[in-house]
Amino acid sequence: GQPFLRAFLLAEHTGCPQIPDMLANTRTTLSNPVVRLLTWNMPFHAEHHAWAAVPFHNLPRAHQQAGGRITHLARGYVEVHSSLWRRLKKSI
Repeated sequence: GQPFLRAFLLAEHTGCPQIPDMLANTRTTLSNPVVRLLTWNMPFHAEHHAWAAVPFHNLPRAHQQAGGRITHLARGYVEVHSSLWRRLKKSI
């Protein structure tokens, strides 16, 4: 399971700046309901960090209330990893 977990965890912070703003230093990855269920809504990771007291089942509502303030928003894990791969290839 570690390869799948690693791919999931890489999407949360990799490529985001190391700054205090939780809505800018963490990525939210939009995902399907099955992934959100199995991961307790952790694809809403920026919201999880910005408002740590929000229970996992309310993270989708926090995402709606955040509006357009989330700096790093991906439309899925394939998009995140494709982007990270392109950045890595440029740096080599």
